[in-house]
Amino acid sequence: MLAASAPTAAIQSLWVHRSLISQLVRREVIGRYAGSFLGIVWSFINPLLMLTIYTFVFGVVFKSRWRAASTDPLEFAVVMFGGLIIHSMVAECLQRAPTLIVGNANLVKKIVFPLETLAWVSVGTALFHFLIALLIFAGALLVWQGSIPWSFLLVPVLISPLALMTVGLVWIVSSLGVYLRDIGQLMGIVTALLMFLAPVFYPLHSVPEGLAQYLYFNPITFILEQVRNAAIWGEPVNWLGWAAYWLVAYAVAWLGWLWFARVRKGFADVL
Repeated sequence: MLAASAPTAAIQSLWVHRSLISQLVRREVIGRYAGSFLGIVWSFINPLLMLTIYTFVFGVVFKSRWRAASTDPLEFAVVMFGGLIIHSMVAECLQRAPTLIVGNANLVKKIVFPLETLAWVSVGTALFHFLIALLIFAGALLVWQGSIPWSFLLVPVLISPLALMTVGLVWIVSSLGVYLRDIGQLMGIVTALLMFLAPVFYPLHSVPEGLAQYLYFNPITFILEQVRNAAIWGEPVNWLGWAAYWLVAYAVAWLGWLWFARVRKGFADVL
């Protein structure tokens, strides 16, 4: 087992067990669609259907516009979809986290199995679905704008610190879920707050100036804004802010790792 106190332990856990994590992510993705007629094709159909529904409801029925000067009903749905896929990636992991260890109780008593990899598997699976949705997002941008900014290619880079932070949060929540079963009910509220207290359904500039700054305490907000700026509007990335976010994300991941390593000794007794 890796030294829990090592500052690089969180990343080392990914590198050391990369082969196992890759296999488990593949099994998780395939297993999720096992038995269905269309199989993994559903991972494309679901986000495509959601984008179609958003376009009809917000663009046609409510005639919502992201920019006041816009007359394109597709714009609001596409911009909102870009925010939703980021929130969905985090929400999927947090909602599953409380039962991540409890649901794999058979692995807890296997001393040789690295339980910490389950968090990486959870985030890796969510990232797979995020990348599928990102392809749908790219297609929608092409239909709407007729082109895709070259900075769209930066999206995987921009999203990386949020993914790392999510791993740390999953370590914390999954371990708490072993001892506090009610935390599963709490995660639904938390993920809803993360969605509505971030500019997913509304532009940040529509928030009163005195309140807008507080939305950046939501870990989704900064990354969401940078992804939209790069992928949709082709604007420069705030690399200084992104680097600062990386430091915070790594701190969260390391603290999550330390907490998980400390409390995992009691898992077998509880389960």
